[in-house]
Amino acid sequence: MLERLESTPIDVRTARIRNMDFKLGPREKTILRSIVHNYILTAEPVGSRTLARRYNIGLSPASIRNTMADLEEMGLLTHPHTSAGRIPTDLGYRIYVDEMMQVEELSAEVQQRIREEIQPLSAEVGFLLDRIGMLLADVSHLLSVITAPNITTGKLEKVELVRVTSDRIMVVIVVTSGLVRTINLELNSEISDADIVDAARTINRRLTGMRLIDIPANIENRLQEGPCSDNAIVRLFLELPEKIFTVDAGTQMHIDGTRHVLEQPEYKSPDKIRGIIELIEDRDVIVHLLKERPPGTTVTIGKENLKEQFSEFSVITSTYRIGDIYGSLGIIGPTRMNYSRLVSLVGFTSSLVSKRVSRRVTEVKNR
Repeated sequence: MLERLESTPIDVRTARIRNMDFKLGPREKTILRSIVHNYILTAEPVGSRTLARRYNIGLSPASIRNTMADLEEMGLLTHPHTSAGRIPTDLGYRIYVDEMMQVEELSAEVQQRIREEIQPLSAEVGFLLDRIGMLLADVSHLLSVITAPNITTGKLEKVELVRVTSDRIMVVIVVTSGLVRTINLELNSEISDADIVDAARTINRRLTGMRLIDIPANIENRLQEGPCSDNAIVRLFLELPEKIFTVDAGTQMHIDGTRHVLEQPEYKSPDKIRGIIELIEDRDVIVHLLKERPPGTTVTIGKENLKEQFSEFSVITSTYRIGDIYGSLGIIGPTRMNYSRLVSLVGFTSSLVSKRVSRRVTEVKNR
């Protein structure tokens, strides 16, 4: 039996549109919807004869042209050239998403593929990002972005120390949600197995239960006084708490699908290609954009994205939850995107990630 997409509200920035008090009649709605659908499909401006021929609107080309002119006057359509063809504006897409769009149910084939990809996911943060990012990019044929749950807000469950070489250890940090962070540390001297056992015992006894974000400011009080304060590993924890327990947001985000998005007609010119590359390289801007978005499934279109770099893009994101911490995933592409399918894809994936990864985490913790 297929898992159905959970009903999640689409948080859209509609206050400005509501205040404009659009009163679209059935004719205007039909024509705007048809133009959006046709333009998404073909990437070509849509003319009245095309609408009359392809869609059962029941109007003459002349009547369609008059309605298109009305919609353009409202700011919902524009024409990029002197031809009669029209394309939706950001505002036109917004009216479509808010008032006319029916969220498309994903095919059984796509749902099954997502389940199979997510089923074996590890609780290790880096692997989580890579796998889901590639999945979203492949299915959407657009740019995928995914941020890991903010592990630093989780509480430390345990620290494991694993010898790598005689003077190098791997620190495995497990938070209460079950997510894992690993980091390699190099010591200035060789360490014995007894040193590793003693350090792990002391660190866990003194730090377990604290939020990772709170540890750097309090670690000195917790570890400095004690029987293992002269242990080389404990001293390293005292010297490098930010490196060990603070996670750089930029490293906790995965971007995939550059090849796919560059295949879109909108990005054929060198200037447009440069814009995409610059956007991908400016990870801090993307992280900031995702942090500003509220929980749930969110759609922002063109200039609704307050960052200038995103003024020609649409962004669809959804939050997912693992334990008591949250992450987000989504796609970025041209404003000419299949909103009804992609809203479904993003929402379904985030819901499944929450269920499957949380289940996987529980299995690992109960072993």
